[in-house]
Amino acid sequence: MLAPDRLRELLEYDPNTGAIRTKRKRVLQADHDGLVVIFDGSTKRSYKMKLDRIAYVLAFGVNPKEQNRILHKNLDTSDNRIQNLDQVSREVFLKIKEAHRNLTTGIRVVLHPTDQFSYNVFWYEKNVEKCKLIQDIGLARSFQVKLQLKYSKILTKYCLFDQ
Repeated sequence: MLAPDRLRELLEYDPNTGAIRTKRKRVLQADHDGLVVIFDGSTKRSYKMKLDRIAYVLAFGVNPKEQNRILHKNLDTSDNRIQNLDQVSREVFLKIKEAHRNLTTGIRVVLHPTDQFSYNVFWYEKNVEKCKLIQDIGLARSFQVKLQLKYSKILTKYCLFDQ
């Protein structure tokens, strides 16, 4: 990884828009994996780096710790504004991703395939789909709401959605 000082010599960062430009004013665009290639003319080497890590280095002047992840507070990975970037541990990052997955598509109540008076509640925990059989729809909906509350608390602790 390039040093923060060298990155600042090669690139320009606009903290209000999150745009990263080369000295020739070309805006860097990430590929489908979020990576960009930076060529250092003085050493004749190219570096492949994540765009959000570059934005973090240019914004705060330090490299993020290797075991940490860059969190986009509004969960939009293309938004690299300075107020949207934060550094969190890998464990916290995985909890946030799991909470987002559960709140968008993961938590659901499904009628049991063989017993018409039973319901399965599905959700994800540590990247494994869990299932709980509940005999009453009221209790199943109540359990679903408890899970939604649990995961929404995780998201609201770390994320901001009204930026």
